[in-house]
Amino acid sequence: MTKLIKILLWMVASLVLIVVLASILLPILVDPNDYKDEIAQQVHAKTGRTLTIDGDIDLSISLPLSVSLELGKLELSNAKGFIDKPFARMQGASLYVAIMPLLTDNRLDVGEIKLAGMELNLIKNKQGVTNWSDLSGKQEPAPAQVEKAKTSTENKTAKETMPAISVAGLNISDALITWTDEQARQSISLSKTNITISELIEDKPFELTVSTHIDNSNPVIKGDFTLTSVPTVSLSKQVFQLPGTQLTLDLSGDVLPGGANKTTLSGDISFDGKSQVLDINKMKLTSYDMVINGLFHANKLDSSPEFSGQVSIDQFSPKQLAATLGTALPEMKEQKALNSADAKLTFKGNENLVTISSLEANLDDTSLKGSASIKNFSKPLYGFDLTLNQLNLDYYAVAGQASSPAETDKAPADKKKTASSKSQSSAPLFPVETLRQLNLDGKLAIAQFIAGGAKMTNVVIVLKGNNGLVQLAPLKADLYKGTINLKTDIDARGKTPKLKIINELKQVQIGDLLQDTTGSQEFTGVANINANITTSGNDKDRLVKNSNGTAKLLVTDGHIKKLDILTNIRKADALLKGKAAPSESQDSNTKFTELKGSMKIKNGVIRNKDLASKSPLMELTGQGYADLPKEYLDYTLSIKLLNSLKIDDNTQGTDFKGKEFPYTIKGKFSELSEEANISKVLEQEVKKKVEDKLNKKLEEKLGDKFKGLLKF
Repeated sequence: MTKLIKILLWMVASLVLIVVLASILLPILVDPNDYKDEIAQQVHAKTGRTLTIDGDIDLSISLPLSVSLELGKLELSNAKGFIDKPFARMQGASLYVAIMPLLTDNRLDVGEIKLAGMELNLIKNKQGVTNWSDLSGKQEPAPAQVEKAKTSTENKTAKETMPAISVAGLNISDALITWTDEQARQSISLSKTNITISELIEDKPFELTVSTHIDNSNPVIKGDFTLTSVPTVSLSKQVFQLPGTQLTLDLSGDVLPGGANKTTLSGDISFDGKSQVLDINKMKLTSYDMVINGLFHANKLDSSPEFSGQVSIDQFSPKQLAATLGTALPEMKEQKALNSADAKLTFKGNENLVTISSLEANLDDTSLKGSASIKNFSKPLYGFDLTLNQLNLDYYAVAGQASSPAETDKAPADKKKTASSKSQSSAPLFPVETLRQLNLDGKLAIAQFIAGGAKMTNVVIVLKGNNGLVQLAPLKADLYKGTINLKTDIDARGKTPKLKIINELKQVQIGDLLQDTTGSQEFTGVANINANITTSGNDKDRLVKNSNGTAKLLVTDGHIKKLDILTNIRKADALLKGKAAPSESQDSNTKFTELKGSMKIKNGVIRNKDLASKSPLMELTGQGYADLPKEYLDYTLSIKLLNSLKIDDNTQGTDFKGKEFPYTIKGKFSELSEEANISKVLEQEVKKKVEDKLNKKLEEKLGDKFKGLLKF
């Protein structure tokens, strides 16, 4: 036993002696600088490039079994056909490795790695060839080899673990990396690049700092990039943690909105390679005037990725953001518009589905809540179920721009259409190509909706789309004490879009609607309207011209102010008698208990043959047409004044009770004229008076047996 111990001691002593002698004699007997030419020749033989080693190579071995390597200037030439600038160069480098801990404790200790003045020039020429493609000529292993290697790796025992690694630090200083794309005529340089890593020990946090200056040629953008973090790396467990990571990008350039921008992104990042799980917590993005917070989780990254997370946008001013971005927004009628916005949502998904739940967004006084989804990314199906507390489009109307007919009426009557208005009427209304690709199924509910002054409540919109066929089926809402039920089909599958509209209005107070949209109640009553219309085209003019269908109208307890029939009758009567025209009309002279009619629409022309109205003062029937493309109306009414009508001397009129006469309304929509044709009535009255006078004389001379003999 004693002899065995002696043998072992001699072996250890011999090994120590060999190590000591090697550390002393190797630097003396072996000078790595003697092999610089041989190294360069080998590099040239393998790559066809020239390796120049200007500085000395300092290699030393010290106790207890450590290796130190220092290099001077190095330069590797570029690939053939590229500029003379070197592919890579370095001013100096140093490396220290302790080998004994690897043999005794399965631990690799590396001293601080230093790289000074590193330069790397990457180029893609006009033919799309890069100056490093010749260095990456290694063939990919066959699938069978990959599978075999994978199986071999999986069969390794738990004892065959990677050694623990500790690095005293990494210091890359004053590095320059350039990228030149001759095809895109673009160059990017990362200069003054510094990368610093503090002592790196497995399972212990270390400091990481990266900084560089960016200079982009096309478009011209300059700025600084910095990255800081305190990572922890565990190679044996395949766990990487980067808490407190912060990225800052401070750029300037004319192409950037506002000319400059500073963006920061921070968060806690962790990745588990064994379970393939990625987590990003406390994520915060700050850019321009916006702050976005969130968290992100993903798993099964190597097979079927699944992800989830949350995003919230802090309150910001869209108006101020637009100003910061250098975008001039038009002045809006409501000064408080676009002053406040925020949002938050929760999402999850996989390779084929993304769902957004708990969606909440606010814009000024409008609040949006609901959910949305996207299925099948190769041919997306969009779904949503959203609720708005209110939406007032007039709130965002441009100041000075007519947002309702009321404001349009205030414009000068003789103002002609401009070229811009004509172009708007012929501008495409539907994005045909988008509709052909659109697949959606959604629902939108709005508690209160205002547009053009008109107010709707309890609005429900069901929207469906399938490969060019879009259906709004239906749009339901409460409208001025009544209801509206609108169904619309848009068929964009063919060359020209086709529309089908079925509209039903029930018990709608027309006067209140006109008051809010036009500022006056020229027409009042309770309206019931049914319309079934088809048309085709992709601009306003063609849609109007190609419209066909039917409609029915029933209005009860109404009043039409502009249709001042009695006043026009009195004016006509006064004109025939040479008297002054009446100065005032009776407010109640156009009231009616019922107004109804049916219409047929062909090529944009609405024709009606059964218009009928009843009122305490008159009975009205009529027929005519309205040419929508030409904006022209031509109606002939038959007016019969009832015996209940009261006319006194102050009206300067004639008592036409029981009489029936034609009444015409015609002209451009903007210049309608009305005319009461009472000449026939007056002719009949003159004939009647002459007849009565002659019959009376005959009766006086010839007796009662000739009474009423003469008739005209």
